[in-house]
Amino acid sequence: MPFRISWASDTIAVSGEVSDTQAIRQFCEALNQTIVAGRSNQIRLDFADCEDLTQAIMLPLLPQIVRCREEYGTQFVLVLPDQRATLFHSSLHGLFANTNWAHFVQPEEFEAVDEAADRVPVRRFTSHSEMSDAINDLLRFLLRRRDIGRGTLQAIEWSINEITENVLSHAESPVGGFVQATEYASSIEFVVADAGIGIPESLRIDDDERALLEAVSEGGTRDRSSNAGNGLYGSYRIATVSGGEFEVHSQNATLRSDLRIAEPLTKGEALPFPGTSVRCSVGRFDGQLLEEALRFNGTPHEISSDYVERTFETDTGDLLYSIGTHALGDLGSRRGGARVRQELRNLLRGQGQVVVDFSDVRIISSSFADEVFGRLFVELGPRAFMSRIVLRNVDATIDGLIDRAIVQRTRLSEQR
Repeated sequence: MPFRISWASDTIAVSGEVSDTQAIRQFCEALNQTIVAGRSNQIRLDFADCEDLTQAIMLPLLPQIVRCREEYGTQFVLVLPDQRATLFHSSLHGLFANTNWAHFVQPEEFEAVDEAADRVPVRRFTSHSEMSDAINDLLRFLLRRRDIGRGTLQAIEWSINEITENVLSHAESPVGGFVQATEYASSIEFVVADAGIGIPESLRIDDDERALLEAVSEGGTRDRSSNAGNGLYGSYRIATVSGGEFEVHSQNATLRSDLRIAEPLTKGEALPFPGTSVRCSVGRFDGQLLEEALRFNGTPHEISSDYVERTFETDTGDLLYSIGTHALGDLGSRRGGARVRQELRNLLRGQGQVVVDFSDVRIISSSFADEVFGRLFVELGPRAFMSRIVLRNVDATIDGLIDRAIVQRTRLSEQR
């Protein structure tokens, strides 16, 4: 069913399959009519008949909702999608909770969650420390979810740093910024949104479409010599070079780009989006993306440090993976072991070895030992495993569990 957004004096109702980004602007208009023009101090947000909704549409709405609550004192009552109607509705019903959408709409009713299976739930940031924590959560999520080259991880880190920094430095958003990331079958997508002055006003350009085109042009916003102001241009390059998608909403214009479009396209909008929302989808995960996408003045961009270096690299250049620091919540389950194994596999890409330190860890489950070390032993082979996975400070009991897991996993592999 096509989407529909309707509103009365104290209710905004969202129904159908909400996949058209016009819903973002229609919802903002509904907020304006019910709260600002209608002066309602309690709004019922009714998603009972909503059949589909993505972060690309929902995340830009959250800073607008939070701004209404904090500036106008508006109270929101959230009606979740009807989980009894169909199985699909039930999934959407749960999505509101595990994305933190529900929390930011009605925080007194819904608690925030820290993690979810295939996404990084919405984070709000109003300072550089909160921004850094949100970015680190996203990068850790990527390392633990799929094979990803360090160059791609660096490219994503650079992009999301630039876009979130724009929020704090230029947007003048009274509620800060909001960021969410989701893993899809063939891409990773993150969205950053704010309730600030918008790109056209920030650039002091009267034509909103031209302002967005200028924002994604190389050196179009600030100092070409220092690569300053290339955040949106570089992010646009990262998305398009990787085969992904890039989209910006700000004031009365929208910019889009994907594989079907040679150059970014802009569209004038009748309804404004009071702020900025940037959606960046990355569709390739090899290690060459940073070098291929980030070229300023024809020269590959060199980064000073990255997440892997800051988090795992020692003074001698070795990679040190502390089980007690990075895997403490995973030690009792096979699912947790799968996440740790994926993280170690990614750290090994382009690296001779990784030191795995068990300091202060006294117990792990047999399933964790098998999922991490048994499977890695079979994947790498005995010689590569022994030379590339260096175990340190291992308790005798844990050492025995790891040895047994390797033996059993090897036998199982030989029987196939």
